[in-house]
Amino acid sequence: MGNTGKGKQGKIPAGETAMFCAQVSLILKAGIPIYDGMETLCESIEDEKSQEAFRKISNIVNETGSLYKAVETVGFFPDYMVNMIHIGEEAGKLDDVLESLSKYYERENSVKKAVQSAVMYPMILILMMSVVIAVLVGKVMPVFEQVFENLGTQMSASGRAIMSFGMAAGKVALVLTILLLILVIAVYIFSKTSQGEKKLGDIYGKIPFLKVLNTKIAASRFASVISMMLSSGYELEHALEMAPDIVSDSLAKAKIEECGELVKDGVAFPEALTRIQLFSLLHARMIHVGFKAGQMDSVMQRLAKIYEEEVNEAIARLVSFIEPTLVAVLSVVIGGILVSVMLPLASIMSSIG
Repeated sequence: MGNTGKGKQGKIPAGETAMFCAQVSLILKAGIPIYDGMETLCESIEDEKSQEAFRKISNIVNETGSLYKAVETVGFFPDYMVNMIHIGEEAGKLDDVLESLSKYYERENSVKKAVQSAVMYPMILILMMSVVIAVLVGKVMPVFEQVFENLGTQMSASGRAIMSFGMAAGKVALVLTILLLILVIAVYIFSKTSQGEKKLGDIYGKIPFLKVLNTKIAASRFASVISMMLSSGYELEHALEMAPDIVSDSLAKAKIEECGELVKDGVAFPEALTRIQLFSLLHARMIHVGFKAGQMDSVMQRLAKIYEEEVNEAIARLVSFIEPTLVAVLSVVIGGILVSVMLPLASIMSSIG
């Protein structure tokens, strides 16, 4: 299972994904057949491009009766959403899954906007700093040098050394600032490609804080799927076969696949989870108790909510940390540049005096 990428296009934004999930969830909860609901949804869309995309989804739903096949075929929805819709259809809980997905992508959209807001101000400072440095190094400093030479006075050795250092430091800072801007733009463009998104995800997964965050996201998704499948009467083995597809982190995916193999080999599910170390020891004990009491679905549902709350808190801390950190770094850099520029000017003025 998984997104085959048929009709592969760029992924639609999280906000639009959330809106789509919310609308289809409302259609299903109202008792409207999915094919009728999709037809109504198409007619309510005014944008021609969006209407064409949704019309394609509606046609596939009419042909197959499956929303999963439709969203998989069009190829512009996130893989996590596509795989969760598949699981929701199998479990007979598509309306609940879509409602949950809507909330998930609303949060993701809010987080992206918060991160963009936190990064935008420092990026504007970087751009302004580049312009200021370029003007100082390219225009102002040469003018002062020319004025000094025209006065016919001699600059002291220390003054000339400070002057040279300031010019060199300004040029280096200008080059580094331009390179930083190019790097940020390149990473942004690269992240918009499917291959770039995957490679950047692998890089992020090696950063300690983000690695812990990815593990918690994977644990939350895994627990949610297991709870949904078990409460719908599916066998644990079948749930474990479908679970790896809903996580994007390669390490977590390997752990979940290992868990499935252990269960197939006769290892008890709680013991298999303890071995793969996807959950903390405390939560692993909760799973042991739930397994013995025959309440695995309830326990996994509870764990999914716990990890989801922890993920939200961790992301909020990360976003609140980004802006002040970038501003502090830029303040130090700008201060150093101003000093490197003002020292030569001060040296020139003192020599003239």
